[in-house]
Amino acid sequence: MSNTTVSGAASTLDGDDLSVSDFADHVQMLTDRINDLEAAVTEKDEHIADLRVDLERKDARITELEERVANLANKADEAEAHRIAITRKTQACDERTDELQAREFEKGAHLLAENVEEDRICVAGNKLERITKDDGKTYFRLPGEDDVLGRGGAVAHSTADLLPIQRLARYDDEMLASVTNRKPDELAAKVWRERDDASRYSLWSTGSGEIHAYLDASDLAEWIRLKECGVSKKYSQELARRTMDAMHELSKNRLGKTKRQRSKDGLRYQETRLVLKADVELPGEVTNNDTDNSPTTDEVAGE
Repeated sequence: MSNTTVSGAASTLDGDDLSVSDFADHVQMLTDRINDLEAAVTEKDEHIADLRVDLERKDARITELEERVANLANKADEAEAHRIAITRKTQACDERTDELQAREFEKGAHLLAENVEEDRICVAGNKLERITKDDGKTYFRLPGEDDVLGRGGAVAHSTADLLPIQRLARYDDEMLASVTNRKPDELAAKVWRERDDASRYSLWSTGSGEIHAYLDASDLAEWIRLKECGVSKKYSQELARRTMDAMHELSKNRLGKTKRQRSKDGLRYQETRLVLKADVELPGEVTNNDTDNSPTTDEVAGE
């Protein structure tokens, strides 16, 4: 065999060896890829299994919660039925109590105010009178009726004894607005209530000597602007003047009016002052000469 033939055969063999090597590498790469994919699939299968377990656990929890909600709904229905039953029973008891109290009032009874809901009592004239007796306690009665049992002593004072401004001041704001025909009367009652405010910024000022308390028109006008929405400065001054006139009238002249000189911004002008003197007797109130405590009065009911 010639040298040329041997060399060609060797070259052919080397070429075949390179093809086999590349093929083997390619096969190995595919095998590794398949192994990776199989591992990924296995991992995903495990994750899916975990998700299924978690889903089953949540389904079981949802079922449990639904049962609890149903039980709670049943209990709520039972509680509501029980509440309705108690409400009906309580209402029936209240109606019986109101009926008995109304009949007792018509017989002349004086009942402790703390035990009576006056707006629920239906009596002749549809009106009860709040009174204070010698024992210091507050009672309700039909107007002018004497207590046949004489409990609590004599009547110290009654609603009928109070001044108009005192009676109006005992109403709440809603009732007050309905029983007054004029805005100054409504404001007068509200201002009268302010006498019990002993704070630093109270509307009323504490007097000295023969003056128990006083109120200046400028302070009243400013108070009205704060309390009444949409009131201009000029109109508040007019309302203050009219309110002071109403207070003078409703107090049956127990409140006096004076003029005082006042300076502001370099100008001097006269201002109206409403004055409550220390020696003025107010029905149901302790005068300044008797005690330093804030005055108290009884409330009016059903008028």
